[in-house]
Amino acid sequence: MAIKYRLYQDNREKSAQKGKWYAMAVVNEVVDTDQLAELIQRNSSMKRSDVMGVLTELSEVLRDQLLAGNRVKIDGLGSFKVGFSSRPADTRAEWVPSTHVTSTRINFQPETTFTYSGGKRTRSATALQGIEFTELRGYDDGSNEGGNQAG
Repeated sequence: MAIKYRLYQDNREKSAQKGKWYAMAVVNEVVDTDQLAELIQRNSSMKRSDVMGVLTELSEVLRDQLLAGNRVKIDGLGSFKVGFSSRPADTRAEWVPSTHVTSTRINFQPETTFTYSGGKRTRSATALQGIEFTELRGYDDGSNEGGNQAG
């Protein structure tokens, strides 16, 4: 299977890249916890209910560990940690989280692997080794070039 993409053109008036073409990844579908459990059951000796229990517990333990300020590393996948944005205070004494933290998020950093090709060392996400791309078929890319649509 390949990652599908669609092409789009930068049409922003003041853009230095106006007229240039880019690609954007297209998501096929959303796979939820139930579907993950079913897929894992098919590939292992565990029952779906056992897998659901583990996935549910993983979600709860991950949350607990993040709220405790820990980084959570899942081998083969990557690490999760808490991040946040804040507004400045005039003095150190005036800065308080309840007033100055503006948003929170979970940062994910994928596990990476170094590869060597043509004398160059590159780093890529381990989970994406062997990735391939294919253009999504049958969409209007806005090119209006007489039938030059993907398809």
